[in-house]
Amino acid sequence: MHNWYACSHARPTFCNVCKDSLSGVTSHGLSCEVCKFKAHKRCAVRATNNCKWTTLASIGKDIIEDEDGIAMPHQWLEGNLPVSAKCAVCDKTCGSVLRLQDWRCLWCKAMVHTACMDMYPRKCPLGQCKVSIIPPTALNSIDSDGFWKATCPPSCASPLLVFVNSKSGDNQGVKFLRRFKQLLNPAQVFDLVNGGPHLGLRLFQKFDNFRILVCGGDGSVGWVLSEIDKLNLHKQCQLGVLPLGTGNDLARVLGWGPSCDDDTQLPQILEKLERASTKMLDRWSIMTYEIKIPPKHSCPTTPEGADNCQFHISAYEDSVATHLTKILDSEQHSVVISSAKS
Repeated sequence: MHNWYACSHARPTFCNVCKDSLSGVTSHGLSCEVCKFKAHKRCAVRATNNCKWTTLASIGKDIIEDEDGIAMPHQWLEGNLPVSAKCAVCDKTCGSVLRLQDWRCLWCKAMVHTACMDMYPRKCPLGQCKVSIIPPTALNSIDSDGFWKATCPPSCASPLLVFVNSKSGDNQGVKFLRRFKQLLNPAQVFDLVNGGPHLGLRLFQKFDNFRILVCGGDGSVGWVLSEIDKLNLHKQCQLGVLPLGTGNDLARVLGWGPSCDDDTQLPQILEKLERASTKMLDRWSIMTYEIKIPPKHSCPTTPEGADNCQFHISAYEDSVATHLTKILDSEQHSVVISSAKS
């Protein structure tokens, strides 16, 4: 199913259903946030269900079977190509601003003339993000709990699981959510606001090794890390951070910067993530509690007694602060353990 949103366009754009021009001043019809299928509002109900594939079943009869097994075909979408589009076969300009013309693959982004399509290799190489993509051919069965079981293909040595907090950065996370679904398999991109990280981690838990990218603030990262601990997946995954909004101390420490607001840079960011080195990260849970010691004498209800009680409270606060400082600053395990027990 297409995921529609109203949008406008800076250049002539055509409906993929009726093939007429999308016209208007403030709104030029609807666009699918995943595959960029364009339609008039009146035509959207008649749009074919040809959104970006997610599973083997969604590919249908287009699947390629040969001596090497099952292979991924191109998924072509007609027209509305960039102005600078060049045919991958003849290297001549393709597309048109006058009509719906020529084709673009939703996965490898290759563009071809209609006349050249039969001369282009049938198998899709998945494009520059292929190391991170789980092709739909890898999602082919459901386990007994009703969750998809993914098998890691040879082309995807370390698949990427993406979590986006769509409300981060004054809701700019929505842009990143759309862009990731366009670059990767939509089935490997999850909105933390809609269901949390559990479903995504269950999908990937059969992999020996995978990577996670959390797009949000420190709170989003902590949420995902806690779920990783619950499922005991910390030995098979590495986590990266794409900072959105404010409160991104962890991203600064790990070298990803204070904030990212340009979704057009995501292909380059994914390439950096593929080459990034890993660092071990300790996680602490610190609890403080007060041990009640029976007082030798009850505090009298006098100004002097009130001052005495305030003194004991301040002394307790100072003691807690001192032990926390030792835990955070000391490099000696004995000092950390001693302070934690105190």
